[in-house]
Amino acid sequence: MTYTLADLPMLGGLGEERLRALAALARRRRYPAGQVLCTEGDPADQLIVLLGGRVKAGRVSADGKEVVLAVEAAPVAFDKTALLVDGPHRATRTAMTAVEVAYLPRSAVLELVATEPSVAARLLRTLAATVRDLDDRLTDATVRDVPARVATWLVRRCADGRVPLHAGQAGLGAEIGATRVSVNRALRSFERRGMIEIGPGEVIVLDRPALARVAAV
Repeated sequence: MTYTLADLPMLGGLGEERLRALAALARRRRYPAGQVLCTEGDPADQLIVLLGGRVKAGRVSADGKEVVLAVEAAPVAFDKTALLVDGPHRATRTAMTAVEVAYLPRSAVLELVATEPSVAARLLRTLAATVRDLDDRLTDATVRDVPARVATWLVRRCADGRVPLHAGQAGLGAEIGATRVSVNRALRSFERRGMIEIGPGEVIVLDRPALARVAAV
């Protein structure tokens, strides 16, 4: 599915005329899977808006290995904080599927934040939710064991009973601060207990209440 700028949460309150003016400033591009959209450390001089597809955010560790921080699906805008403070991209983002993106000039985004109260308010809510999520992840990694973290991750994503593992078990582990081996051990334990079924590239949740009890530990 391809979205428009109006589907982006921070722009949801804009009027049609202002949205058209903003869209006229945007450069829209389509890229194949594997395309790097931005590189960690590069200047964030544009707001990159994902209109279609999925992208992974990753960093390179000290030993040269890629660490997947998150898998993001459209519609979403990347590195809003870096754009606001004139900083660099905090991660390398790579297309996992064919994607469509829009590039918005930094000056246009800052002008919107300064002149449109609805945009500023929605942006603040988005950033606050991001900080809360990071705080929850840090707390989980500090005080909760891996099975509880894996169970929480699954419960939050199993609205229809199927949870895709877009970046595999290693990607799941990177998101919750665990190794692929420990994630696999937890998933296999859940499968043996009849809570889930592990399929190709996905986890099928069979007993959500049981997973929720593990997540609450």
